[in-house]
Amino acid sequence: MAIPAQLQDAMSRQAQAEREKAARVILGAAEQEIAQKFLDAANAYGHNPVALQLRAMNVIYETAKERGSTVLIPSAMVDSLNVAGVFGLTRAAQSAG
Repeated sequence: MAIPAQLQDAMSRQAQAEREKAARVILGAAEQEIAQKFLDAANAYGHNPVALQLRAMNVIYETAKERGSTVLIPSAMVDSLNVAGVFGLTRAAQSAG
């Protein structure tokens, strides 16, 4: 027995809607997971300025390496990337606390 064309069309649309719904649920879950990872990273970097400086330096390195281009960095940013200074500030803060 053949399935009527209208029923086939309705079943096809329902299946497509279910696939789209599942894809949106998966995408939403992925977005939540990514957001949580960003929050975790922000928290970790917020409590560890040395790690933040090292991460910033790594981002600059990876950008220059992958694209093979020149990266212009403002001098104020270069000064803030002074890891030795950050280590000193971290030690001073630890000594004071």
